[in-house]
Amino acid sequence: MWAINNLNNNTSPLQNISFSDGQSIEAVRGPEGASFRLIVDGFGFLDFTDTGHQAGGPHYWQLIIGKNIYWYDGQGAIDLTINNDGSYQVAGDGNEFSGQLLALPEVSQADIDSFNWMMENKYIPYQNIPDEPGKTTEQIKQLGRQYFPYSQHSFQLAMSIYDWTTADFTRIDFMRLFTYTGLDNKPLDMNSIANGIWTANWPPYTPQDKDYMNSFMMVPANSLQEVQSQLDEKASSLYINNLSEINIITAALLSMPRTSCLAKPKLYSGQVAISNLGTEHFATYFLELPANSDPAQPPLQMPLTDAINSFLAVGNTVTLKSFMAFTDSFKDAQHYSNGIVLIVSPPNDAVTWDKCTYITPLSDGPEKTEYLFQVNTQFKVLDTKKVTVNSNELIEIYLQVVN
Repeated sequence: MWAINNLNNNTSPLQNISFSDGQSIEAVRGPEGASFRLIVDGFGFLDFTDTGHQAGGPHYWQLIIGKNIYWYDGQGAIDLTINNDGSYQVAGDGNEFSGQLLALPEVSQADIDSFNWMMENKYIPYQNIPDEPGKTTEQIKQLGRQYFPYSQHSFQLAMSIYDWTTADFTRIDFMRLFTYTGLDNKPLDMNSIANGIWTANWPPYTPQDKDYMNSFMMVPANSLQEVQSQLDEKASSLYINNLSEINIITAALLSMPRTSCLAKPKLYSGQVAISNLGTEHFATYFLELPANSDPAQPPLQMPLTDAINSFLAVGNTVTLKSFMAFTDSFKDAQHYSNGIVLIVSPPNDAVTWDKCTYITPLSDGPEKTEYLFQVNTQFKVLDTKKVTVNSNELIEIYLQVVN
């Protein structure tokens, strides 16, 4: 366990400094495996990750502050100085080192305006969430002040993560996965989007449900043709506003505290996460899918076996096209699996998961354990296996995050 013994705040004008856990600066923190983010308004972040007892060190306990090791015995007592140039100094328990705060992510006013328009028109958040307790606007505002106190847009940052955890993640994914990202004008695979919307069959998430269709700026439909007709009208607005929401979600993910690799050495994901898509759509989650750059614009899909034997082959590196949700147990991942389970390891010697964020505190369902990987995260394919688990045949794909 450790605590900030003394904080020298040399910022000018004086900036607020807080921890992401919402507790006081001087609170005693731990235990082993915990990670905390210090937020300095106007300047940046500093991470404190408790790595516990490390044999052979100069002291019994080890704490990683930024990229430096802080050794201590008993309870650590840290003297921390934050300077006006964004640098910091750490001393105490025989330690002394310095570094630079992690920069705060930026969000454009255009993206905020777009996001606000989506909220004003009740496309964000998902309306009438079924089966989950959800959160009130005031609860989301409070979480925004806790996790994003540095930003005047803390509410929108919190709302963007909350919105992802609702059924709106389907809209976000469809409008990203079914974009030909390798072509200059970024056309949409309109047939795949329309089919994805039309084949939804997880009541109440069906094309006959007004709230489900509202998430796509549409009204209930009784045929694929009705969906296609509405999509022709709404696709441009959906695409533009979706990009803004992706940018805000990304900034929020970059801002929230990291997860210790000691506490969570592996993460798991059941795929394909959208239940009415098949294994042929798994390839769509990666920029390396050849169809992304094909001027003939074939459907954005590929049989899983073909993908594993080509760009998803062992030894290759692949890049996420959209966000990807994970959990911390194989059992939970299997529950959400549509034939595939991903098993992901952090980079060698990593202290924290720097490309993914634990977002359950902002979720519409407090029982849903969720870690979200950022768009453009890269993985190296380590192995693939065909297995049978509880009479279900699965493809396990082992990945490692690339720094």
